[in-house]
Amino acid sequence: MVVAGNLVVLLGLALVLGLDGFGALIVLWGLALVGSTLLGFGGPLTLLARLGDGAGMHPRAMLWLCLGLPLIAALTGSLWLAVIWPQVPWPAVAAMALAVNLAACLGSILRALGSVQISMVLRDGAPLLALGLAGLTRWDATAILWLATVLLGVICAVGAVLLWRHPARTDLIGQGKPGKVLTPNLWATAVLGMVLMQVDIIIGGQFLTAEQIGVYALVRRLANLVALPISVATWVSAGPISAAHAARDRAALQRASNTGAQIALLPGLGLAVCALPALWWLPPTAAPVLGVLLAGTIVQLAFAQGMTVATLTGHGHLAAVARLAGVIAYLGAVALAAPFDPLWNALAYAGATSLCAAILWLVLWRDTGVNTLALQTRARAWRMQ
Repeated sequence: MVVAGNLVVLLGLALVLGLDGFGALIVLWGLALVGSTLLGFGGPLTLLARLGDGAGMHPRAMLWLCLGLPLIAALTGSLWLAVIWPQVPWPAVAAMALAVNLAACLGSILRALGSVQISMVLRDGAPLLALGLAGLTRWDATAILWLATVLLGVICAVGAVLLWRHPARTDLIGQGKPGKVLTPNLWATAVLGMVLMQVDIIIGGQFLTAEQIGVYALVRRLANLVALPISVATWVSAGPISAAHAARDRAALQRASNTGAQIALLPGLGLAVCALPALWWLPPTAAPVLGVLLAGTIVQLAFAQGMTVATLTGHGHLAAVARLAGVIAYLGAVALAAPFDPLWNALAYAGATSLCAAILWLVLWRDTGVNTLALQTRARAWRMQ
């Protein structure tokens, strides 16, 4: 429902703003999402890992991780970037990035406390909801981003109230020491993951027209709808994976990975089949782009649990290396493009994300003995029948 709602919001923005206005906004939005992970210092993943395994966290450390460090980074970074790249409205981008990171942090805390649905809506749905509501004003991209920041801030305030009133809050918040809050490997993983998710929009926006990148962004969002079960699988399996890792129970860790893989694969394939009719309704130049992006998403479904297992079991460095390889692969493909068009952008992106997923699966299996590939789960089920 959240991903479907996000697709509706983006379609609505394209209708209200036109493809040119939507293309300009979506590039700024991509920059804000990348910025949210850069200035977030891996906060959402750190909170999910430390609270999910029952270690708890001191309130001072949580405030520093969710608000203090990101605010300092946003102020410093926006000042420098305004000098280096003055064409971009960096204060608006930084403010939006702060709000998105805060929503993700609150979502991770609520997920660790057991509020799965609310946490998913807050992390995955609230940012685009705020953007969609702001877009109804039909202002320019910068003004829409400022208004969306204010709206998302209000939503985060509601989330903070829900967190404060949660009956299990004191079981995890208030535990531990107020000292170390940063987890560098999780931060690197989060940054590279968001860069990999947005690189085709940001780089594509520099080479394609505003209309082309607007159409491309809509088609990619449709392909992302197929990836909805990955988010569900991540939130459902995060707790059992963290618990199994804390108990050093590899068999339980493999079972938790298998459960998440089953949640992701079959529903995702069903959604891919449902998305295929859109190929006949899209413009001739957009249909092949959707086909390529759908193929890349199906690969992501098969390897979906690799990132969750890596980040929650102390192997974030493996995830970071795999994502870095994906980013480099995409940039290499862009450098070879002549000419650069939306289809080549899709091929480069699908190839890069597939390479990232495959590398992480292989090195994680080698280092931990846990096979995160969904297809092996299905094969085992067939052998048992």
